[in-house]
Amino acid sequence: MQTKSPVPALERSLDILELLEKSPKGLSFTEIYTKLNIPKPSVLRILNILHQRRYVRLENRSYKLGLRLLTFGLNVQDSLDLREIARPFMEELLKETGETVELTIFDEDSLLVVDKLESFNSIHIFAKVGVRFMYQFLDVPGKIALAFLPEEKRENWFNAFRLRKPGPDTEQLIRKFRVELPKLKREKINTGVGEKRPEVFRMASPIFDHKGELAGVVDIAGPSFRLKEKNNFKSSVLKCAVDISKKIGFAE
Repeated sequence: MQTKSPVPALERSLDILELLEKSPKGLSFTEIYTKLNIPKPSVLRILNILHQRRYVRLENRSYKLGLRLLTFGLNVQDSLDLREIARPFMEELLKETGETVELTIFDEDSLLVVDKLESFNSIHIFAKVGVRFMYQFLDVPGKIALAFLPEEKRENWFNAFRLRKPGPDTEQLIRKFRVELPKLKREKINTGVGEKRPEVFRMASPIFDHKGELAGVVDIAGPSFRLKEKNNFKSSVLKCAVDISKKIGFAE
């Protein structure tokens, strides 16, 4: 017996998108509701919403997948390409420093860990792909990411952060970040401990794409007692970020 979906509208929307994926020449309204056996009013309502938000397009009375899905696909492809390109440089950084190496990308309102190489030291930082840094002010890679976002996008993040965590502490963090911003942009390297985990020390540097825009952040992470004295590692992290940037087309 088939289990009834708790969110039928979402399931029907996905059914329509998956049907159109298999029909590159497009399908008429009648063909869609006939093939999926969905009531006409539901199909019409869903198609109208998908069309308004550019997930489908209407050409000569036929519905086709919209260009917004292409944007999603390109974003996913970019992150996958970045992982593949960055991996050998991350491996070299691991050899040079002996510390855990993380690769993150800015995804909507947070930093997402998309790849990692763990240190072979008995005491080291365990990294996990899929973990998000939600509060960029509170960690080293996050500050680097915020520093190199377009100003409008950065201000939008500030405003969203104010809504999530209203109060004087938030305003103090924003003011503190604005003071640090010129140095971050000038040096393209950030080091220090996270405010939530002072026992973890990180060194992070930005990765730029062929348009000169932020593509991601590479960092090393290790116990504070061992890593915070290793100032010579800063040049290794910076070089890793520069090498990855050049490989994906960045030219200063």
